Amino acid sequence: MASTIVWPLEVLPPREIMAEIAPRSLAGPSSISGVTQVVATDAGIWKVSFVGVPVVDQQKVLAWRGINSILEGRMTPVIVPLSRWYQPVPDGQDHLYGPVPHSDSSPFSDGSKYQGQVIDVTLASNVPVRGTTATIDINNAGLIQPGQRFSIGERLYQVKTISYSSDEQATITFRPPAREAASIGDRLNFDFPVCKMRLVSDSSMDMGLDYGRWSFPTVSFIEDV
Repeated sequence: MASTIVWPLEVLPPREIMAEIAPRSLAGPSSISGVTQVVATDAGIWKVSFVGVPVVDQQKVLAWRGINSILEGRMTPVIVPLSRWYQPVPDGQDHLYGPVPHSDSSPFSDGSKYQGQVIDVTLASNVPVRGTTATIDINNAGLIQPGQRFSIGERLYQVKTISYSSDEQATITFRPPAREAASIGDRLNFDFPVCKMRLVSDSSMDMGLDYGRWSFPTVSFIEDV
């Protein structure tokens, strides 16, 4: 079985990333007084938009078309990476994210290079499906704060609250509820969080080229649940 493709952020980097948890709610009809009752779940679902992607040369145009062909509209999921800005990077360790080529100094065929993880945070407790609380071991990280994002496997979460019991351990709450069970020792990926998603619509990657040559399209995704 083929692995899920990852959006090539190095080749098609958006000018703007919008990533939010969209609430799931239902509203009944309005009463005579005009009051409407809204009922919401605690789940929510991730929505991501890559805005103003610079598709400005042959490599980028063909990459865009190739991804569009692979995804076949909403048929096929894609791993969507998010920015690591405002993540808990330890002080003085930003330089460790520098990309590294092969031993012969060559990059991969798409121009990308190896990139390692710096932040080391793991689960100190099991998390059941739909769980929203976890105890974590902080092996190497800066200050973890509400609003920061991490992924476990291909599932994306956002820290809601954090309570430190020591410099090396804390309890967090997060949302949305755990999509899959996770075990003690599983890594929380704060370095390069990702989310398994699908295109919002079959036409999400339709692209018109200015003068047949370049474009700055926007593409939107919704979590694959």
